[in-house]
Amino acid sequence: MHAAAQRYVGTHDFRNLCKMDVANGVVNFQRTILSARVTWVERGGETGLQDPFRLCQFEVTGQAFLYHQVRCMMAILFLIGQRMESPEIIDELLDVEKNPRKPQYSMAVEFPLVLYDCEFENLQWLYDREVQEFNVTHLQQLWANHAVKTQVLHNMLRGLDAVPVATGKRNNTTVLWGDMKPPLCSQVSGFVEGVKARTYKPLLARPKCEGLEARIRHFVRRGRIETPPGLEVVGNRDEQPPESKRSHGSDALGSGGATEQPPKRVCVDVE
Repeated sequence: MHAAAQRYVGTHDFRNLCKMDVANGVVNFQRTILSARVTWVERGGETGLQDPFRLCQFEVTGQAFLYHQVRCMMAILFLIGQRMESPEIIDELLDVEKNPRKPQYSMAVEFPLVLYDCEFENLQWLYDREVQEFNVTHLQQLWANHAVKTQVLHNMLRGLDAVPVATGKRNNTTVLWGDMKPPLCSQVSGFVEGVKARTYKPLLARPKCEGLEARIRHFVRRGRIETPPGLEVVGNRDEQPPESKRSHGSDALGSGGATEQPPKRVCVDVE
């Protein structure tokens, strides 16, 4: 995943890795990523690759971001990490000449996403002492609360590892849940919107969302935005976009933990 993330670095057109917010006048999807990396949250994670309780983080630095860009970038990295897609899929999605329309897929969920720093030239932040004390106290209390809950859940899962379960064989043998092969590791399913699908469909073989030009024409005809230079808009002002229904997180999680989009996926912005 870390090696694949390096393909994001540089100036690219990220229209296939965001939600195209054309209704609010966004028609330029070129953004510059300065750095991208996937690292272990705690040192020593490299020695526990099979430990489902070790955490990784995706850290990305850029000059600006599009709507839902980082969540889409993370969703693709999840597919790559589960070996459902190759790292080259990022190059394919960034090649808008070859792939001008976004394949249908679900984003990563929003709760782990944190904007934790903004840098400006010749500017140094100074913190008020009372405000700093309040913030630190509040965050310490939040950490203690969640740390206790995390430990309780960890102990519960470890306890379930010692539970005997039937093997399904005729001789009615049992095996400890913790010794089952392959082990059940479903943590990643909580980080991508959607539900499980029985089979995984490769991204480039999926149905595509409407292209940028079609969306621009739709909102120009409805008077939401002005016609960008170089684009000719023809047709009825009241013409509706191709019919589709809006669905929140309707991608499905594939059999390998990867996401697949059902046919009713939303691709067209409507008023």
